[in-house]
Amino acid sequence: MLGTPGVGFFPLSQPLDPLALPGPVWVAAPHPDDEALGCGALLAALTAAGREVWALLLTDGGFSHPGSREFPRSRLAAEREREWRAGLAELGVLPGRTRALGLPDGALARCDPAEVGRLARAAFAAAPPATLLLPWRRDPHPDHRAAWGPLTAACAGARVLGYAVWLAERGAGTDWPAPAEARAWSLEVGGHHAAKARAVAAHATQLGRVTDDPGGFTLAPEMVRRALAGPELYFEESTP
Repeated sequence: MLGTPGVGFFPLSQPLDPLALPGPVWVAAPHPDDEALGCGALLAALTAAGREVWALLLTDGGFSHPGSREFPRSRLAAEREREWRAGLAELGVLPGRTRALGLPDGALARCDPAEVGRLARAAFAAAPPATLLLPWRRDPHPDHRAAWGPLTAACAGARVLGYAVWLAERGAGTDWPAPAEARAWSLEVGGHHAAKARAVAAHATQLGRVTDDPGGFTLAPEMVRRALAGPELYFEESTP
């Protein structure tokens, strides 16, 4: 049973068996750090079992500190991509199994969905996904929501699980799936806590490293604590 995380409520969840997911498994992150926060334990469990895991980064992540002079957008984007790969390495994802599209952070919804889908299909061609992990379709960030349609269309036939990033902190009741809409899965962080914590810590620019932009984005300590404590939540849409 799940409790009531914020205003969201999902009465029943089932334990997720990572090894039941068909491979290759791809995790899509609209921003660097989404995958570490939302499904780091699952990725660590998969790679520890020798499963093939790939990662796709959609945006450049360069809009988190628009007022920084030390980290202008080009430098910040490059650093965030480096942090993304470093965090994935802590979860066992090989650098050669990462792809970054470089789309504009904060503006994914203004990108042509057909072009986003085309770029995703080109990335997926390296190892066509049998399972796709990406933020739940109504996870409360515009870039997260804009990712769902193009990416699910780009890998038709794959099993799709939507992971939760901001639902507990920012989600309205209607952002959570109704029980008839999706099946809920949960995964305890358990023995993968240390790996997930290292993966999150790799994103130093989001944890206070950028000091010359007081209005820039920083992950709240309570959000990080919740993500590390778990459980990780996944939603799989019901078939009509």
